[in-house]
Amino acid sequence: MAKLPPLRNLRKTTIVVIGVLLFFLIYHIATFAVKKTPVQDTAQTELTKIKSLVCTHIANGETFGVDSVFVEGTRLYILSTINSNNFTDVDTLVHIWFNGVDTIQKSICTLSANNCHTSVDSKLVKPGNWSVDLVHGRKLLSSRQFLVEPARR
Repeated sequence: MAKLPPLRNLRKTTIVVIGVLLFFLIYHIATFAVKKTPVQDTAQTELTKIKSLVCTHIANGETFGVDSVFVEGTRLYILSTINSNNFTDVDTLVHIWFNGVDTIQKSICTLSANNCHTSVDSKLVKPGNWSVDLVHGRKLLSSRQFLVEPARR
């Protein structure tokens, strides 16, 4: 029968590696044995589904002329459909209109029947890549992008 070498001949790194491996196994066995209660993901519960549409007309809470390309000089509207249970009348929702990186207009949104809408004057609508952000405080709730082309003459 082969004789095992004495422990004094083992290298220090071998002992450290065996110790770390044992600690790793014991830790994972202990955490597997203990049942953990799932932590509720607050990021998912805070998210609200908001649908925003850019259009040329709004009537009775319905959008008309919804598109992603518009002509210069057209009065544009944005209608955001939100869950009013997540917001109250004292919450300030703002639509911020951008042409490229330039802020064109900030409009406070009035919440009524799960809808929030604002518009931008036709004189301000110039060619470029536009976007409209719906924000609550410093939190971005929705963003809609569209293109405005020059008017054909």
